[in-house]
Amino acid sequence: MKRIQPHYFLIALLVLIVVAGVAIYSFRTLSLLKQGEPIEPPTDTEENDLFELWFTSADLFDVSIDRNVTRIIFGNDQKKVSLLDRDRKLLWEKSFPTYPLQTKISACGNYLAVGTEGGGLFFMSFDSQSWWQQELSDPVYLVELSANGKWVLIGRGAPEQETHYLELFNQDEIKHWSIPTGPLQKIYLSGEQLNRGKIFYSYQQDDTMVTAAASLTGEILWEIEDAALMAVSRTEDRLALVNENELMVYSAQGALLWRRALPAEFKTSTVLFNPQNNNLLVYGSDNRVDENLYCFNATGKIIWQKKIAEGALVSFTADGGQIITCSWRYYKEDFSQVVLYDESGTELSCWELGMRVERLLVAANRRYIVLVGEDGYIDVVDLEKTPAHEKETKEAAAPFYSSVLTRLQPDQTAITLFFFSDTGFVPVSRLISRTKTPLHAVIEELIPGPSRESCLLRMIPKEAAIEVLFNSESGQLYLELSPELAVISSSAQAKGILNSFRYTVGCFPEVREIYLTVNQKPVELFGDGMVLEQPLKPYRWRDPLFIPVHIGERYYLVPREARDMQIEQRDLEGMLQAVVRLCRTLYFVPGDLTLLEATGNGDKVTINLNRSLCMLFPENGSTEEQLQAAMILDALYLTAVENSDCHRIEILVDGESWSPPQGYPLLSRTFLKPYYINPEF
Repeated sequence: MKRIQPHYFLIALLVLIVVAGVAIYSFRTLSLLKQGEPIEPPTDTEENDLFELWFTSADLFDVSIDRNVTRIIFGNDQKKVSLLDRDRKLLWEKSFPTYPLQTKISACGNYLAVGTEGGGLFFMSFDSQSWWQQELSDPVYLVELSANGKWVLIGRGAPEQETHYLELFNQDEIKHWSIPTGPLQKIYLSGEQLNRGKIFYSYQQDDTMVTAAASLTGEILWEIEDAALMAVSRTEDRLALVNENELMVYSAQGALLWRRALPAEFKTSTVLFNPQNNNLLVYGSDNRVDENLYCFNATGKIIWQKKIAEGALVSFTADGGQIITCSWRYYKEDFSQVVLYDESGTELSCWELGMRVERLLVAANRRYIVLVGEDGYIDVVDLEKTPAHEKETKEAAAPFYSSVLTRLQPDQTAITLFFFSDTGFVPVSRLISRTKTPLHAVIEELIPGPSRESCLLRMIPKEAAIEVLFNSESGQLYLELSPELAVISSSAQAKGILNSFRYTVGCFPEVREIYLTVNQKPVELFGDGMVLEQPLKPYRWRDPLFIPVHIGERYYLVPREARDMQIEQRDLEGMLQAVVRLCRTLYFVPGDLTLLEATGNGDKVTINLNRSLCMLFPENGSTEEQLQAAMILDALYLTAVENSDCHRIEILVDGESWSPPQGYPLLSRTFLKPYYINPEF
């Protein structure tokens, strides 16, 4: 008999391992759906990737992602730290002498930090060009990185010790200070600037929980006893604390804003601020009550409450528009149920995953969430491909922002119309065939109302008729209204119609007065008894700031006057500070974006922002990410142009010129009037 060579046994063994791995993998990705198609983890086709990454029995200590899920870092009980990309490909893997308890990546994705059970603190850049380590005397069990990796905040201490330490390092390995505490429960690092940033933390002191705040210089600013820190708002100006059965919201300065009692023996596990506003989501467990998920508004009033699965993971999506829950403990042993709700708590979609999900991470990019299974499996879910999005209409697929136009085709005329929303009147630029009478055109175009995709509302009934007569010498505009238009029954609609006229006509400097007539007679009562003082005055914006506003599925730039925001006339830096501050409330804008300086010199305004601006420009960014960046730049550009005598705008990053990746708008631009804001889709 022919003898079988030993290497054949090895080949057969390898084949067996591969087949077994594929079988296991296939089993784990089986999913059942209540509606729509299953969300299955994407399969890898390249050799070894699948087995290197996912078929491991190791337990994960910590998982961290950057804001766009371009990189995922985690440590496991095999004393290894692994770094993946969004496609779950292994970028590198490193071994450590002791267990890596904490693994963190900065929001920008460029810096990594690891804290180990043996007291090691490791810091490196993504490209491994800079690297340092500190050997500390106690386990490093909490680690936080600032958005741009400038600061490393840690909590260290042995479990048996009463005294633990909160410590701050910079990225150059310098330890700035150490604050003795009890065992730390939560730490939060806010901001990059030494004179502005804050740290919020909570720790156990004997039998009492203490929440405190400190500056980046190490000064303790305030302490609150008998309260545990649960959440910090997106704008970092509000904190949510819990004490037994009481929910409390404080300002960043330590002032109590409101407090509410929770059901008796209610065990709070999750508290979340909506990234888009100050609404608060509270989840916990108490089998004796019918509800375990509560939504409070910014003043502490309950908006809604409902019952969801016990032991669930809960989070907002990055834009605050939806709520995600995930649970396996009360569902099926080897499956997890993921449910999407809207802001009102109404279920949108539900599906199953073939794994026990124990961690839920939400990226700053609203498309992605990361689900981590108990066996070390990591799945990246694209929410735009979930059942909740299968039935989206073409209307919802329209671009969520339309950039400012500065040029038109020779056969075009652009007119600006003001339509209504729940946030006030919004300017929209509509492109029409070239006309020599744009004043007549704007009135005609007000009647059809906004485009269907706009998420804006019409004020003028579509059956109305308006004739236009303009005296160019006197600046008097006469609007002859059809009779039914002057007797609108709703006072709110009547006022809205008048403001629509005033705002829209205000774009024409030659118009001084607006007269309304019916049957060529002045209108004295408009709508339901509104006394009309003739004439109406066109509304001219004075010292406008341009603020991004979220309306439905869209974003618009909306003017706000400096006086309404307690800003001095022509205080350009103060206006730009306000724009940056309000932009930070948007889910995709870094919370520590800061205006360092704004100066005007000749025909040029220079706007100097900190390095957090770069996080708005991720490499290979999607169309949505490119539009996000364009909107923030447009807000800064228009505010600068309207409040100076300059036409050239340059934006610097930490005082230096910087070029965004390909596909994004440039950080310098020349704006010559006229420009056209919020062009229709």
